[in-house]
Amino acid sequence: MTDSNQDGVPNPIDDQGRQDDKLAQHTPLAVHREPNFPVRIAVVAITAGVVVFLLQRFVSERDHQNANLFSFGVVAIALLTILFQLFRLARNHGYPLLIPIVAFTAAVVFASLFRFEGFSGEMVPDFKPRFWSVNQPERIPIAAGSTDSLAPLEPSEETIAAEDSTGFLGNSRNGFIAKRQFKVPADAAEAEVLWKQGIGEGWAGFAVSSDRAVTLEQRDTTESLTCYRIGDGALLWAVSHQARHEHPLGGIGPRSTPTIMGERVYALGATGKLWCININTGEEIWSADLLKLAGWNQTQSETAIPWGRSASPLLVDDMCIVPLGGPSDPAIPSSNLAKAGRGLIAFDAANGEIRWSAGEDQISYASPMLLTLAGQRQVVIVNESTVSGHHIDDGVVLWSFEWPGQTNASANCSSVVLADDDRFLVGKGYGGGSALVEVTADADGDLFAKSVWQSGRVLKTKFANTVVIGATAYALSNGSLEAVAIADGEQQWQQPRRERSGQGQILVVEDTMVVQDEAGDVLFVQLDDEQYQLELRLPALTSKTWNVPTIAGRHLIVRNDREVICFLLPERE
Repeated sequence: MTDSNQDGVPNPIDDQGRQDDKLAQHTPLAVHREPNFPVRIAVVAITAGVVVFLLQRFVSERDHQNANLFSFGVVAIALLTILFQLFRLARNHGYPLLIPIVAFTAAVVFASLFRFEGFSGEMVPDFKPRFWSVNQPERIPIAAGSTDSLAPLEPSEETIAAEDSTGFLGNSRNGFIAKRQFKVPADAAEAEVLWKQGIGEGWAGFAVSSDRAVTLEQRDTTESLTCYRIGDGALLWAVSHQARHEHPLGGIGPRSTPTIMGERVYALGATGKLWCININTGEEIWSADLLKLAGWNQTQSETAIPWGRSASPLLVDDMCIVPLGGPSDPAIPSSNLAKAGRGLIAFDAANGEIRWSAGEDQISYASPMLLTLAGQRQVVIVNESTVSGHHIDDGVVLWSFEWPGQTNASANCSSVVLADDDRFLVGKGYGGGSALVEVTADADGDLFAKSVWQSGRVLKTKFANTVVIGATAYALSNGSLEAVAIADGEQQWQQPRRERSGQGQILVVEDTMVVQDEAGDVLFVQLDDEQYQLELRLPALTSKTWNVPTIAGRHLIVRNDREVICFLLPERE
């Protein structure tokens, strides 16, 4: 039927319009009115792939964390763009809810199949299948720790360490162990597992004296200093208090290696508890609450120091020295002690009485070190944005060197290491690199610090510390093992990209580097200033490991926030 006007006469204009519409529907030009969604999606995907490739190829050379963060941002934007294009396509075909339903269902299915286990040291998220059976060793209950209920072990090379390892980075506190008492295993079978068991959360290392190994760990709401028997892993004693440190990026628990001096253990928890404990009995000799002394509560402290206190106590001249910290905000009232100096605090090692506090800079995650520079023994500490040298007797600041950082962002974690006479190396991650700093005295005896060289290309130590051997510095730099000439900061060699150890740790034992891979393996690498030579990759832990390994004679102890393994390495001929 043809449309007509009121007089019944057909309307030619309407007829023509309908004919034009029908013609338009069949003309090839109509195809171009709907966007070509497959092409758009392909362009977005290819562009994102190219950008991520360039980021990983070039930006990662400076800092893997930033490269990963930028890559995740690019992927997220590309994914959202593709989903939007798919949504438009589905809507145009009459299914506006299809893509939202599919996306939501996919997210629910993924969450039900996988669990999130935190981030790596380079901000890569770690997902594990929820139904993947993991043979997780059981932890010894804290209540079971008692020397009275344990039968003694016969003294042997298995039950007593041939050499002590009294604290952070070994006896010399510089990552170097002069004498190697073990043979580098030819294969994994030569490394005997004395014991393997679960352990509480935390990134602390072990300190060893004779038949005892002490560490810090988190057990639910309890922070504990624990002592294990090195021969069989039996828990000898534990000292605990109610405290818990937790951060979504940094994980759970304490992260400071205890220090052993004689029959005493000094340990600093992540929330500011400082202990002095008898290593034989587990009896508390004295303790201190650094937050109370600084005039902070835990919330205020962890706003400024979000990844927890990480410094290992320094024992020198009958004093126990640790970073103190204190409020920067004038609105937060601080204690008189923090006002006197919040950089470092020294306690009488025998009774815990405060000897001094000094330094105005906010603390970092580095440990204080004892160095002799410009003819003076002094305590050197990496602060939030400076490095400073302190007089041992009273803590007076002898010199200060600008070293940019922010404790709740691009933090300073690495401690200083003596490079040669009057010079030390200091490094950091986040693309910061390292500096060789020289301390000199003027005619009046005042000390000054200046950089000999500074480079963002080498020794980018994020969690680990540089080890100096002769004229060469060795470190995990931006996740790759690296050798650098100290004199000019030039790289000698670098671990191949496909073998990167990530944000792990290293020790040097005479002529061998022992590298704790972030993924859990232990690498034995020949000490060579000209080339990288891997001797053995020893399978060990099975998840993220930021803890410093411990070498005590032939005993190698490795741990992370889940398990601990004690190896007995083969005897050196």
